[in-house]
Amino acid sequence: MASFNLNNIYPKPAVYRGNAIADQRLAVGGSVVQFAAFNEITSMVMFDVQDADVMCTVDGSTPTSTNGHRLYAARAYTWSTAMAQAAKFIQQGGTAAVIHASELQM
Repeated sequence: MASFNLNNIYPKPAVYRGNAIADQRLAVGGSVVQFAAFNEITSMVMFDVQDADVMCTVDGSTPTSTNGHRLYAARAYTWSTAMAQAAKFIQQGGTAAVIHASELQM
């Protein structure tokens, strides 16, 4: 008889000691910014980029208008906590952006 493990592969909003972990809103302008620390139980971070495109690096380098990954406005991303914690953001063009992030757990 075949056997298998069934795992819940869908994350849910992170809850710590009975309280939902508050979302983070990151204002992205002409200076490099990063997320604040994430809770220890967080395994993934879901976020969307609002208002304008941003540039992002995760290798420790400084993002610029020509260095980094372009993250497009009106798109959502889901990253591991480690990747989100390493991410540095800066606005891509002349318009500031907002990144709204929610912490998730498995």
